[in-house]
This record gives sequence, C-alpha cells and structure tokens, in this order.
Amino acid sequence: TESSGINAEYGERLLNMSEIENNQRRALASFWIFGLCNNFGYVIMLSAAYDLISNSNNNAYCGKLSTGAILLADVLPSLAVKMVAPTFIHKIHYNVKVSGAALLSLASFIMVASSTNFTLIIFGVMLAATSSGLGEVTFLALTSHFERAVITSWSSGTGFAGILGATLYLALNLVLSPSQTIYLMIIVPVIEILTYWFLLVRPATLNEPPGGFEPLLVDESEGDNVTLVGTTTPLDGIKAAAKKLASGVNELKYYMGSLFLVYASEYLINQGMFEIMWYKNSHWSMEVQYRVYQVVYQSGVTISRSSASFVHINKVHIFSILQFVNLVIFACEARYQFLPSIWITIVLILYEGLLGGACYVNAFYAIYNEVPAHRREYSLGLASVSDSLGIVLAGVFSTFIHNYICKFRVH
Repeated sequence: TESSGINAEYGERLLNMSEIENNQRRALASFWIFGLCNNFGYVIMLSAAYDLISNSNNNAYCGKLSTGAILLADVLPSLAVKMVAPTFIHKIHYNVKVSGAALLSLASFIMVASSTNFTLIIFGVMLAATSSGLGEVTFLALTSHFERAVITSWSSGTGFAGILGATLYLALNLVLSPSQTIYLMIIVPVIEILTYWFLLVRPATLNEPPGGFEPLLVDESEGDNVTLVGTTTPLDGIKAAAKKLASGVNELKYYMGSLFLVYASEYLINQGMFEIMWYKNSHWSMEVQYRVYQVVYQSGVTISRSSASFVHINKVHIFSILQFVNLVIFACEARYQFLPSIWITIVLILYEGLLGGACYVNAFYAIYNEVPAHRREYSLGLASVSDSLGIVLAGVFSTFIHNYICKFRVH
C-alpha cells in the first residue's frame, strides 16, 4: 500500500511536470506568433510604401512625396499609444487589449487595400500603427507573467515578421496587384486572436492588479525600497506619473539612447534613401528593387533578433555607432553613386538589418534581467518608446534628405 502511494505520488508529480513543460512550450510558441502578427502590418505598410505613394507621384522617379510619409503614418500613432498607455492601460484586461489590437489590424488591411484616395490610405496605415503600438505595449507587459525565455520568442517573432511580410509582398506582387496582396493579409490578425484564446495558457496572475503600472515611487531616504503613494487629486496623479517616468528614463537611459540612435539611423536609410538608390544596370525595375531592399533588410533583422538564445551582448551602444557609420555610407551612395553593383548595396543592407535587430533583442533582454521584477512590466513598455522616437525622427527628416539628394540625382 505504501509502495502504491509512492508510485501514485510520483506519477502525479511527473504529470504535473509534463503539464508545466507543455504550458511553457505553448507560451513560447504563442509569443513567437504574437511578435510575428503584431509587426506584420507595420512591415507590409513599409514594404508597400513605394506602391502606395506612386499614384501621388505619378509614378515618377524622385517624386516630391517620399516613402517617409508612409513611415510617419506607420509610427506616429504607435508612439502616441506607447506614450499615453501607461497612464490607463493597466485598467483594461488583456483579453480586451489583445482583441482590440487584432481588430485594428484587420480594419487597417481592409482600408488600405480598398482605398484609392491617398488620405484614406494614410488613415489605414495609421490604424495599422495604432494596432502595432497597442500590441507591443500589451505583449511586452504580458511577458512579465511568464518565464524570461518568452522575450526571445517575442523578439524572434517580430524579426520573422519582417522577412515573411516583405518576402510575401514581393512574391505575391508577381502575380497579384498590391491591393489584392494586402487583402490577403487579413488572415494575420485572425491568427493572432486565435493564438491568444486557444494556444496560450493564460496564468491566473492576469486577473491580478499589475504592479508594474502602479505609481511606484522611490523614496531616496530608504534606498531601493519602493512605497505605494496614493494620489487624491488629478494633479497629484500627474506629478506621480511624471516622477515615475523620469525615474524610469534615468534608469534605462543607456538602453533607450542606444535604441533611439540605431532606429533613427536605419530608418533614415530605409525611407530616405532606398527608393532613390536605383541601379539602372540591374534588370529589376525601381519598384522591384525597393521591395528587394526591404526583404534583405528584414532578413538581417530576423537573423539577429533570433540570436538571443545563443549570444548576449550588453554593450548595445556598439550597434548604434556602427549603424550611424552605415547611415553615412548610404548617404554617400545615394548622393554620389560610387558603388558599382547593386549586390554590394544588398550586402550592406543585410548588415544594416543585422545591427538593428541585434540592438533590439539585446537591449530588451538586458532590461528584463537587470530591472527588479516589480518594475519590469513598466520598464519594458517604457523602453519600447525610444525606438519609436527614433523612427519618428527618421520619418520627419527622410523627406528632406530625399528631396535634397534628388536635386542631384535628377539633374
């Protein structure tokens, strides 16, 4: 009898371990899919950027409207969500946030694919950006309820969204029109919502108040002890939020600064120079060359974002410096056309993607490991703002750079 009891207990323990391992595998798969689906719309809009502005530019080379206009529409709403979200989003359940992000993504694909009016196209792109921003804040915060390995899965998924989205857009446009291709992408938000409801095993902690968004303030007289500060007026709440924001930025300034610089540099390249780096000795048209550049760039991002399982580099400023050097090289190529072959440019674009993806995954991996658990959820969301700020800066200046260089390329 005693032996039977021991065997039963041992069998139950094995069953529990097997269930835990199964839940962990499902979590890893789910966050990979979340990363893929959340970034997919963003990637599709940038891959389609040249096609979306072609009508406004009358299909002319070096038209007045740069793809930077699509970039701004694809990132400003996302940045706004990331900036505002920490003040209220903790009051909304994850079920609602994930469903909302998926529905916004679905609406964006339908609007962009069905519209011929450029204003409506821009609005559709903005819906995709809003979905991406809401999704990133939500899913990065959601990682704090799981093992740290899901950070790598999320990063890998976001990277793979790049290569899959850009490649699909390039391939499908060989047989379909750009609008038909975008219509097909509505399957992506459907997959995202199905994954959340049916694949992910959601922990009970999702129904608890998330500590990462409470007004946690550091009392300097007590060192690292954190106390909850109640606010009685809206002004007190604003002061508490501002103090918390300043404290978070100060703690994360190294990683946020590195992310800002690497993203500003690479998106100045992608949206300010890709469309005017046209090699006439290639058999590819301008449109195809632009799409190929996007595929190659996203391939580099995918490879490096999936590298956190094998190598970790804490000195992420190295990637920022190297990316800025890349920016100088591409600016000179766009202006002077000194590279003899498109294939050299393609190799440089792959390298550019590798640097950007490596900075992203290593920065967030380091933040997860270095920030105390009670501030981790907030810190991961806050850090995601810095890359968006860099992209916004690139979007603003890319049109000016594009128009300046075009003065020399056209004449």
